[in-house]
Amino acid sequence: MLSNSSFSDIQNHWAKDCIQQLFTRSIISGYPDGTFRPNNPVTRAEFAAILRKAFPNTVPVRGAITFRDVPANHWANSAIQTVARAGFFSGYPDSTFRPNLQIPRVQALVALVSGLKYNLEPNPNPTLQQYFDDAATIPKYALGAIATATQKRLVVNYPDIRRFNPNQNATRAEIAAFICRALNLSGVPLQNIPGMDLIVISPQFNQADSFSEGRARVKQGDKWGYIDKTGKFIIEPNVDEAEPFSEGLALIRTYQQTAKNSPPSTPHSPLLPLETRGVWLTTTDSKVFSSKQTIAQAIDFLAQTGFNVIFPVVWNNAATLYPSRIMRETFGLEIEWRYAGRDPLQELITEAKRVGLAVIPWFEYGFASSYNQNGGHLIAKKPHWAARDASGNLLTKNNFEWLNAFDPEVQNFLISLILEVVQNYDITGIQGDDRLPALPSEGGYDAKTVQRYVQQFNQNPPSNPKDSKWLQWRADQLTEFLTRLYRDVITINPELVISMSPSLYPWGLQEYLQDSQAWIDQGLVDIIHPQLYRRDFESYKQLVDRLVNNQFNATQLPCVLPGILIKVSSYRISPDHLLKAIQYNRDRSILGEVLFFYEGLREENDALAKVLRSGPYARSVPFNASAIKDRSFTYRRVGGKYSYINLSGQSIKQPEFDWVDVFKEDRARVKRGYKWGYIDKTGQQVSRFDFDEAERFSEGFARVRIGNKYGYIDQKGERVIPPQFDNADSFHEGLAAVKIGNPWGYINQSGQVIILPQFDKAESFSEGLAAIKLFDKHGYINKTGQQIISLNFDESGSFSEGLAPVKIGSKWGYINSTGQLVIALQFDAAKPFKEELAAIKLNNKWGYIDKIGQLIIPPEFDDVQSFCEGLAVVKMSNNWGYIRNILVN
Repeated sequence: MLSNSSFSDIQNHWAKDCIQQLFTRSIISGYPDGTFRPNNPVTRAEFAAILRKAFPNTVPVRGAITFRDVPANHWANSAIQTVARAGFFSGYPDSTFRPNLQIPRVQALVALVSGLKYNLEPNPNPTLQQYFDDAATIPKYALGAIATATQKRLVVNYPDIRRFNPNQNATRAEIAAFICRALNLSGVPLQNIPGMDLIVISPQFNQADSFSEGRARVKQGDKWGYIDKTGKFIIEPNVDEAEPFSEGLALIRTYQQTAKNSPPSTPHSPLLPLETRGVWLTTTDSKVFSSKQTIAQAIDFLAQTGFNVIFPVVWNNAATLYPSRIMRETFGLEIEWRYAGRDPLQELITEAKRVGLAVIPWFEYGFASSYNQNGGHLIAKKPHWAARDASGNLLTKNNFEWLNAFDPEVQNFLISLILEVVQNYDITGIQGDDRLPALPSEGGYDAKTVQRYVQQFNQNPPSNPKDSKWLQWRADQLTEFLTRLYRDVITINPELVISMSPSLYPWGLQEYLQDSQAWIDQGLVDIIHPQLYRRDFESYKQLVDRLVNNQFNATQLPCVLPGILIKVSSYRISPDHLLKAIQYNRDRSILGEVLFFYEGLREENDALAKVLRSGPYARSVPFNASAIKDRSFTYRRVGGKYSYINLSGQSIKQPEFDWVDVFKEDRARVKRGYKWGYIDKTGQQVSRFDFDEAERFSEGFARVRIGNKYGYIDQKGERVIPPQFDNADSFHEGLAAVKIGNPWGYINQSGQVIILPQFDKAESFSEGLAAIKLFDKHGYINKTGQQIISLNFDESGSFSEGLAPVKIGSKWGYINSTGQLVIALQFDAAKPFKEELAAIKLNNKWGYIDKIGQLIIPPEFDDVQSFCEGLAVVKMSNNWGYIRNILVN
């Protein structure tokens, strides 16, 4: 034979594309006259030669076989020996190969199944009868192999797809088609492959899901996309995470390239200590910032004492300790007058880097505008920035006057100051304190804030500033400010540590709207330093116990590093008191603290520093910012972006939460940090982030968990059934299964127990019945709790389309609503009926039956899902595709 780039006699042949595929791979060739002769028969020797070229890497399964009719000088001897050793052929009982015998179709396919080492179908008849009108003519020895070849889609029947013609000699075109199918090459018309008329979207996806609203999510490689029911990509596979369409929208997430997405140049060693030893550097009662020399002396002293991080003030008395473009352009004051011509922050950073100290600038003044200055120069220039109390006066508390922390202009100003430092200085993080974010709870009565409250609640805010709802609403506004600040900082530099030092909770919430519990719960701080400023050890100890036992869980505790007061006014902590406080921190698994403030270390001949050097800080440890960030939510936030898309693939909204879900009943659950809440389709929150667990809405209610108790909220986010149950399921058909103690019962949508807790397990109601478990057996009850179907089963499923799957022993069957077994126990696994068919498993393969138990689609798939919108997703040879429902299509 002579190879040609094109054959003159296949231009209109049904197998031309397949023949060309094999020709380009040098598996087949043509004749010297430029023809292929597709209808010519193929000898066993010719088939052996094709097999060796098609499968050059097959592994021998036996030794050499001597065929007495294949001499050593036979043109195909080498090929025959290779494929015989690989298991494609065995020869005849008389030790002949019969190389010149034309090979029948049945033998060619049996050879392929044998050589490719497929497991033979143990129950071949259903498959053969499903696809071939002439199944009775298939030789008995070949039944299992041909059923397997059919399931693997190797069989090609032309022109009649239902006639196998097993004993008819295979043509060159048919052999080419068999080989193409075995190599998973394109080119064979699907209408000539038995079973592929059932397959409407060929198996080609690494993962796939059922159709929903005319779209299905599918995965190619490591990317997701969406197809329509013809298999056409409506949304190309270019997203990293995807959810099915629901209520006209689908949720996708695309990963962002960040430094953290790539392997770090120096690994974050888990062997590095996590201990934090910090100290605040102030301008009040301190000379640290007086000169470069005093800064260098202080830094050397702290390094020698064993500290590893410093918190220098950079925003105080309405001025910065660095040259600020923002302050110069907004207020005409570039830097606090004492430091004009210098940059104390940069001087301090330079010295700290020299000795290995981390620097986290401290924005001490926060939203305060002045101290005993009637608002100072900030309010003088921006009077509309002033915070107001209920009488309309400038908000003042403990002699501090305040900016309006709820005003967008004020918030933008504060954030711009912080980002200015983030962008211009080589720092480890940033820090707020009891004034950032904060506002005295007497504030919030300015016109803009009142208007926002009225728009949301259709009433004026209470005149009582401590009203719980009004208090929480304002605290939530500050928490949202912190959310924005966190995101803005990590967008510029995700490695920066976000640190806060609030007043102690809940006092800080009541007095300054600082909901530090929410900050931790929502992952808005990387480390937190509650100001445990007590002047005796027992009081300090009680506060630490409260943090550990009541406020922070074991996952959150590593970020808690209390603030310890060592000097204020005439008070000085004793060395013994300080050592006890640090030791008690470690005893309670608190790995660090921050001391207020530096000058206290230098008094009485450095007494406190000396006991630290000889005691808990004797061995120096580096500040482990990498470990702090690794346990934060930063990399989740910078690592990807969510988007809701419509059926055309257009982005509708981009929610900024750590985890997001699809919409159900116009609500979607979202998670920030450790807590879940809900949003509506406008993106507005309909609940606070209060929940440790949250489920999708069902029948107007969503199951939620707070602590270890379950309850239900309505679509307004109200806790209409307070958390009280030990476990619970969603509502279905007006009832929900709940667990009280150990047993399960059912409640109605008013929270009343309708069916007393008595079951070991209780499933949701479906078609008026619910599967229950008692004494290790399964049965069914109705909505009054009456047992309608006895406890006869080892496992059970929900009713769907009038039938339910049940298991006795190792086999599954189906019962009707009276408990009658209408489809015998015979399956290894079974799923509920959907669209008149149920998926069942036999001999490790999945197929589908109808409601009388007849096999409609024989078990030939590796995995399946139930039918949905006329199609079912099925798995074959590690790829997923879609089949049609032959009962309705």
